[in-house]
Amino acid sequence: MITEDNPQFRAEVEKALARRKLDLFRAYPKQQDVFAATAKPGIREVGVVAANQVGKSYLACAFTAIITTGQYPSWWVGRRWDGPIEGWVAGTTSQTTRDTVQKLLLGNPNELGTGLIPGRSIVDIKKSPHGVPDSIETVTIRHEPTGRYSRLAFKSFDQGVDRWSGATLDYIHADEEIPEDVHSEALTRLNVRSGLLLMTFTPLKGLSAVVTRLTQTRPEGSIVVNMGIADAEHYTAEQRRIIIAGYPEHERDARAYGRPVLGSGAVFPIPEEWIVESPIEIPAWWPRICGLDIGWDHPTAAVWIAWDKDSDIVHIYDTYRVKEQTAVVHAAAIKARGPWIPVAFPFDALSHDKGAGKIIAAQYREQGVRMMKEHATHPPEQGKKEGTGGVSTEAGILEMLMRFQTGRLKVAFHLADWLGEYRNYYRKDGLLIKKNDDLMSATRISLMMLRHATIKVVRPDLPPMPGYRASDSGLGTLG
Repeated sequence: MITEDNPQFRAEVEKALARRKLDLFRAYPKQQDVFAATAKPGIREVGVVAANQVGKSYLACAFTAIITTGQYPSWWVGRRWDGPIEGWVAGTTSQTTRDTVQKLLLGNPNELGTGLIPGRSIVDIKKSPHGVPDSIETVTIRHEPTGRYSRLAFKSFDQGVDRWSGATLDYIHADEEIPEDVHSEALTRLNVRSGLLLMTFTPLKGLSAVVTRLTQTRPEGSIVVNMGIADAEHYTAEQRRIIIAGYPEHERDARAYGRPVLGSGAVFPIPEEWIVESPIEIPAWWPRICGLDIGWDHPTAAVWIAWDKDSDIVHIYDTYRVKEQTAVVHAAAIKARGPWIPVAFPFDALSHDKGAGKIIAAQYREQGVRMMKEHATHPPEQGKKEGTGGVSTEAGILEMLMRFQTGRLKVAFHLADWLGEYRNYYRKDGLLIKKNDDLMSATRISLMMLRHATIKVVRPDLPPMPGYRASDSGLGTLG
């Protein structure tokens, strides 16, 4: 008799489930972020810069299986193709390609059809006639909605650029970090059909050419999604702790958090789990302030913080980062977060806009933004006038670092843009690299003027008491 406790029954169930991997696949929230990135207009390359063993290869192979079979699930937020596709999947060597992406897509060599591409959709498999045993050269896949056929070829980076030339493709998945010359050739294969390059890797090589392109240069059409061990829902908190502790310290940032090993060192060498928190409900009595960093070619950025004065903990709860827009656009976004919140700004906001010819800070004031009276400075020494505290960048970074180290500066875990800058904020030869640091600068500016953070007046309609004249040295007279 076959029952649930019978080994034969369990074996049959496992065998059946092995052939339904794609049907059973459900994406984690961070994996959904990756899929959504592929659907953004104009995107031609998505880099998933991630920790080890957090599901980056699996999500990319699930993506590959979905688009080749045309079996888009109801929850799908990624890019769609109207018909079958022509694509390549590649790893570092033929052996790693066989042992990782080939296995995930097709199953073990003696069980082909038990991977993420359902066996029922596989029309033909052509094995490689030379090289690594059991490696696959191409697979033909039925595109279920049309009845036509997608085709995938398996490649490796060590084949060199010559083996990556010639074809016109819709899609390439590069598993592990792709060499710069192969990366350029891969993008070329996708030009004609406006195809997509999906890259999944752990940044163990530091700021290589490809990592720099994705995290620092950020050319138009490129987007990066970071995945750390906290994003991997198949681990418990205790398992994460043990895994992180097991990594060598010099590799921990890359292997646990997907953070490149940075030049002479990260500006803030603090693990992300020390600083992130779930979004919190902000009590009405916590003062708030916004820090603004002005830009055009690089983004204008703003960071909103709430200050728990009782414990002296600062909470970053919202951000904004947009480039090549006017003060009118930025002002609308700032006011939408609370027009009563004071806005601290850097010295360069007192310069004249080259287009409008007006002082930049004044343009924001004209739009109703509650800009502070003077540009941001550090607190003055005791007994000295407001505004004499200086504007040292290093002093501001030291303040941030000390707060991080003592648990007095927290950031909501969903603020991906902020965390992306945090991961890639670094020094070279002891000097700050001033690229893609807009939200870091806005945070520093807000902390410089934290003493002027204010609470919302609940009943502004009540008349003030006779002789009342509230004032703030940073904002000027309020009442």
